[in-house]
Amino acid sequence: MTNERTRPHVVLVVSHPNHDSATWAITHAVEQGIQSDGSTTVTTHDLTAAGFDPVFNASDLEVHRLRGHVPDDVAREHRLLESADVVAVLFPVYWWSMPALAKGWIDRVFSRGWAYDNSATATGSAIEELHFIAVAGVGESSFVARGYKDAMALQLRHGIAGYSAVAESSLEFLFGSETTDPRVHENLATQGYQLGARLAQRARTAFESATGTPVADHTPG
Repeated sequence: MTNERTRPHVVLVVSHPNHDSATWAITHAVEQGIQSDGSTTVTTHDLTAAGFDPVFNASDLEVHRLRGHVPDDVAREHRLLESADVVAVLFPVYWWSMPALAKGWIDRVFSRGWAYDNSATATGSAIEELHFIAVAGVGESSFVARGYKDAMALQLRHGIAGYSAVAESSLEFLFGSETTDPRVHENLATQGYQLGARLAQRARTAFESATGTPVADHTPG
């Protein structure tokens, strides 16, 4: 996080091509939850609209080998994430994992020397908090019975956030989005709003810790 801002900030990274989807409806609910305290700001980064190239290329490989310059598009992503107190990645579950666009974003952006450093003088990640929000089309029972929840937690929280020495991480699932039942979608929106409110609280705590400046509570009475 940079110390140039005066308010807590969340960067919400979203990977879904259709803005009429349940994923985007949940995204808007999360945004509202983040903004509900009247103090925390949010930048929603639509990877599809941004045209981010998820393909790990020769330049990325040179960065990984610590002998090349970070590509301009990746450097822009770094600056965006460095502006945040909290980073959250929201995506639909494809084949019990992230969509290719989201995974490719991780592959390229979480680069060696920025997201992680496995040298003897490593100082930690450029990101303090990384939270994943997974929108699942099916119910929770399918994930539990087949071990998919544990597998995704191992990959995302430990394999990515943990390996990058991110101080705080989480993985939240919102289940059953593949339905036309409006009650289910209303419930998912409520869950999204609550997740957003919790992200705002985490951003406020991180901001206050980093700056030593209390954040005024502007929650509507």
